[in-house]
Amino acid sequence: MMTKPITIVGKPLSQFYQLPFEKGSRVLKLAVLDQIASDPIVIGLHSTFSVGKKPEPLAIESLSFDQGLLTVHVKLGGEEARVYIAVEYDHLLVSCSVDTDETYLGRYAYLTLRAMMRSGYCDFKEYYWPACFALDNKRSGYVDVVKKPGSFTITLKKKFSGLFRPGDDFPDVTERAVVPRERLSGKHEMARLAPVSIGYCFANTDLQNFHTNHYPFLIPYVFAATAYLKTVKSFKRFVLNPHDVDGISLSPQQEELNSICFAMKQIAAIRFSANGHLPETNAINDANQLTLFKLWNKALPLLMQQRFTHYFYSYGMRNVTGKPVMRDMKLVEFSMEVPVLSFLLKDEGDYYELQLKLKVKGKSLHFNTDKPGLFLVCDRVKPYLWYLLEAEMDYKLVWFFSRVNFRVQVPKGYYKDFFEGFVEGIERWYEVKRG
Repeated sequence: MMTKPITIVGKPLSQFYQLPFEKGSRVLKLAVLDQIASDPIVIGLHSTFSVGKKPEPLAIESLSFDQGLLTVHVKLGGEEARVYIAVEYDHLLVSCSVDTDETYLGRYAYLTLRAMMRSGYCDFKEYYWPACFALDNKRSGYVDVVKKPGSFTITLKKKFSGLFRPGDDFPDVTERAVVPRERLSGKHEMARLAPVSIGYCFANTDLQNFHTNHYPFLIPYVFAATAYLKTVKSFKRFVLNPHDVDGISLSPQQEELNSICFAMKQIAAIRFSANGHLPETNAINDANQLTLFKLWNKALPLLMQQRFTHYFYSYGMRNVTGKPVMRDMKLVEFSMEVPVLSFLLKDEGDYYELQLKLKVKGKSLHFNTDKPGLFLVCDRVKPYLWYLLEAEMDYKLVWFFSRVNFRVQVPKGYYKDFFEGFVEGIERWYEVKRG
């Protein structure tokens, strides 16, 4: 798809000054700006501003965004100017209404960029919308630009919640290693019940929104049954250690399942770092994910033999303690059937859409968007029935696509260079239909 050439006060983008981003990002650092601007050739031999010192008192009056171009209205002393900024894949283009061209960085452009770097850098990602503004169409088909007094907000249209931009991260699809699934051994016998017994809870929460969030794990609970041992009358406590089941008769399968649950809880909490997601922290989280996934595979056949299994949306690990609240505990079931992932790539004219699909025993199911369970998935029609995925790549793809309503849109302008390789990668491991 062709994008409309932008010309500002008679100056095409080819005559804007170019500044490099940090590799793999849309971040421009102040140190880079000052290093470039300190070159006499860049700022001119008769510069009227100093680089690297206390900046002149420039005021940003307003921001606007039109046709993919950010315009900053500034005041410096008694003078006014407009600075124009375009965000490209690996560099920033800047010009202004007074001076600045492809060889010269004027003081309005320099001081405006410097004013935007209050922390020593500025991330221009929010202004990066390549191929989103069609030829001869002032409005974008992909995003809405809502004007506010002196500013604006950019939001994706509902239909394009999964819009891909060059540089966006995707799950690794280099190797799909299936985790061996434990099978039910011998006769499938349900655990015996007593007036006071134990059940098992699938503790789940959002992986992004809470300080004490955690990966999905199993935790036992003690409950009192009704007179005929058919339903739960009340919950007594979560089982956090072996002593919490003292006096309760456990089967060998429950003893084994409890050990798996305790191992799960030890590594279920998601780690964070004060400086964001550092590689070391991410490596620990990824390792814990995979270990938990393998523990789920061990637990599943044992879980199938339990009379009572519940689902608990915890809102964080801090709530997985004490006594379960009756209204929060929802009855659920688990299946030994293996869910199969596939993809549908649709040509939608100006863009392609890649959809993630789900089948169990050859039957198409619909992902339940209200309950992403990372390692486990459920159908929108039967949200109480959970299926365990069979590979690390599976759950990472499901988690990624769950955040974008299980579909990604890719403008054709950069499909071949930036997205086709991902599609070819998933075709090695999954069925990809084209429609």
